[in-house]
Amino acid sequence: MGAHVSARRCGRGKPAIAILAALHTATTAAAQNPAIPDLDPGEPPTALTAPAADHDTIQVPSGGQPFVVTRVDGIPPQLKAAIDRTNCNVTDSLVAQFPVLIFRPADGRRLMAVVSCSGPAPDSRAFLFDQQLETEPSPMTFPVVAPTGGFSASNQPGLMSWEAHTRTLTAWRGSDQCPGLELRHTYRQGSGELNGFALSKVEHRLLRCMAPESDWQTLWQSPVWNLQP
Repeated sequence: MGAHVSARRCGRGKPAIAILAALHTATTAAAQNPAIPDLDPGEPPTALTAPAADHDTIQVPSGGQPFVVTRVDGIPPQLKAAIDRTNCNVTDSLVAQFPVLIFRPADGRRLMAVVSCSGPAPDSRAFLFDQQLETEPSPMTFPVVAPTGGFSASNQPGLMSWEAHTRTLTAWRGSDQCPGLELRHTYRQGSGELNGFALSKVEHRLLRCMAPESDWQTLWQSPVWNLQP
């Protein structure tokens, strides 16, 4: 990734809108032959792994730790129905690499699940369970930056991972083209209305050829709102 030094220089100093506009090209390239990062799927050593059984009830560990499903036949039926309804193709090989995570992000929050979907460019879907866990969960939509500027919303924010210790959900989008862009959205658990989540940071980095990956650069970071009357 180092042969294209000029591409790296071009990446520096670009305004945010120009960077986001270039994301259109990066996303198209990713669909052809995506570079998947070495993401931690979020499975902690103490997580429970689902057996191949029919689950009408779901029990998850405390403290935000996920219930981990590593086989398609271990996915609870109500969640599998929701996955199929969103045309998310799950396979045993993908679930083994990026397990299905079912967790409660904080006390008092509703149960949710993160599922990786196979395709030309792997991404994830998130689902929110109702208070009645036996019912089919609903797809979640997340705020994302728009390529032309500003913010939009998507139920496919990227390949997602959950970190229970920091209470953060991360979504990655990338490309294997040189030069290319990788984009990372970070959602932090707190007082947001999206089951407690709010977009806290958007980062990007240049995908270089024949060289180590560049460092993540902050494209946008949430300020501290002063909403007191």
